[in-house]
Amino acid sequence: MRIIHYIDSIKAGNLLSDQLLRLTSAQEEYADVKTITQQGDFKKLLADFQPDIVHIHSCWQYHIASYANWAAKKHCAVVFSPHWELNERARTTEQGMRKKVKALLYQAKMVQSTEALLVSSEHEKQEILSLGWTKRIDVVRDSVLNNTLTDDEMAQQTITFYRKVLDTRYQFVMTAMEKDAIPSLLHVGLAEESIHNLLPSDQLLNLRSLNPEQWRRVLLYADDEGVREIVDSAISRLQLNAPAIDTAAIRRFPLLRPKETTSVDTDKLVGNLPMTRQRLDDYTSKEDAIFKQIATIIANTRQIERKKRLSLRLLTDLYKVIKYNDYDEDRLAEVLRHLRLYRYSCRIIQLLAEKTLLKEGFMPFPPRNDRKTKGMIRNNFEQRH
Repeated sequence: MRIIHYIDSIKAGNLLSDQLLRLTSAQEEYADVKTITQQGDFKKLLADFQPDIVHIHSCWQYHIASYANWAAKKHCAVVFSPHWELNERARTTEQGMRKKVKALLYQAKMVQSTEALLVSSEHEKQEILSLGWTKRIDVVRDSVLNNTLTDDEMAQQTITFYRKVLDTRYQFVMTAMEKDAIPSLLHVGLAEESIHNLLPSDQLLNLRSLNPEQWRRVLLYADDEGVREIVDSAISRLQLNAPAIDTAAIRRFPLLRPKETTSVDTDKLVGNLPMTRQRLDDYTSKEDAIFKQIATIIANTRQIERKKRLSLRLLTDLYKVIKYNDYDEDRLAEVLRHLRLYRYSCRIIQLLAEKTLLKEGFMPFPPRNDRKTKGMIRNNFEQRH
């Protein structure tokens, strides 16, 4: 783990300087650590060192907020310790009006955009929570002020906090190999036929080449997308040498934008869709039951997708219904056109092709890879934490 600590200045006899020096010295036993002050070239160090964690220890200065924003753009995990500077007394009695303006201009935004805050007491945590700027706050006591805590214990606890942050934002470091592994695993895990020749040799080789840390991220992603049991089934069927990781036991922050991983209603429409509901009532015969079910699933899925909460679990539900049912494909297309769902359904087929490797022979109509499809992928399946 590579860590950069930023503080405006280090002064002899200063309490914060003393704490930071003791913390970084102890952390060097567990990580590669750099410390930089206002006199250093932050952007150059960031580019040269490429840290996993940027830990900021200063507050209320605009250049610090800009540094945090710059580091985030470089996909570093930025954490922040305000060191009591966000407490009510510090906000209101020391340049109170200026700080109110600074909070509106950049300080609140900085807190909201950082991965998490690390404070030294429960009281400080509760005061910051009352601001409503973030809920991601952990406590590690300061060994300078607490003689019951050693420097080494403080360092270990902060490293554990960093690990929690990194495990929460694991998607930012997923490699192309890991991302390519997910559709392959879903394709095998969903297969009701023999697994013989389900995957080409290059995809199999990719799966067999994943190391334990890569498997850790793949399984975390599978958990967040609600497809862990499907991935586990694929691992078993392919006899892959994947580590047995209890991802539920890994400490992480609650996701800011969790996915919808509960299957959608297959019998009735949800949400305010009067026109679709009225048109769907035109299909009441037994022969139309499968068309009505597929259309209902797609319409309900669209409601979730528009909220940017579409998960792989919902796509796999659609995959099974579309692939493993007998129906007239032309008739299905006709029904979906009548319901004004045909173009959207073509975009869903494109998602199924990309995310579950649905093959052309099982597509009821051609996939549509247009600007709106790319927006669906960007809003629902690109990096989020």
